[in-house]
Amino acid sequence: MKLRFGSLCLLLTLTGAFAGDGIPPRGSAEDYPAHQAAGKVAIGAAYVAPAQVKKLFGEDLDKRRYVVFEVGVFPLDATPIDVSPDDFKLRQGKDASMTRAATPHMVAAEVQPQKTTVPKLPENVHVYNDDAIIYARGHVYTESGTEVGIGKDPRPQPAPQPRSAGQANLEQQLEEKSLPDAKTAKPVAGYVFFPKPSSDKRADFELLYFGMDGQISLKLPAAGKH
Repeated sequence: MKLRFGSLCLLLTLTGAFAGDGIPPRGSAEDYPAHQAAGKVAIGAAYVAPAQVKKLFGEDLDKRRYVVFEVGVFPLDATPIDVSPDDFKLRQGKDASMTRAATPHMVAAEVQPQKTTVPKLPENVHVYNDDAIIYARGHVYTESGTEVGIGKDPRPQPAPQPRSAGQANLEQQLEEKSLPDAKTAKPVAGYVFFPKPSSDKRADFELLYFGMDGQISLKLPAAGKH
């Protein structure tokens, strides 16, 4: 689990824009359990319990260690502001590390992984002894130095596969309800997805906003503490 989660955290630095239109915002930032204003914007947020997430998207994202937050962004005057899921980071409990928002594509790929097919080795590959095989510069050698006569690296490579229908459908659902990536003078809202920063299921969350007008910190209780 640690390896998968660590690799995912590296990939999160490459998050792209969300394509969703979001969901209807609540009346004001104060209508969310956690809310705060900074500069020209007010942010409201609510933790979405795993059972509710499953009802929304038909998948148990909690099982794949994802947490979901409903976020509303409210410009405080008529000046348009930039809104993006990338403005938000998450940390949990006493852990000082932060995770970035994951794109719908990343979440769908984790929850509904596509299958890959590994082809067989070419039939004209002949191995003459039982020593370990070393691959180098387009040739294959045993540890004793005996060459296996081929011109290309014979290691089987996974065949690329199209996205499954389940993955494509989940990604579309996540995108449609994601917090929009846009410039707006009107309130917008949507869901933001994060890999869970901690294995402590009861540790409180801290949702951090880093926008042009400053930083906002919103404390939200974890599941079972509402």
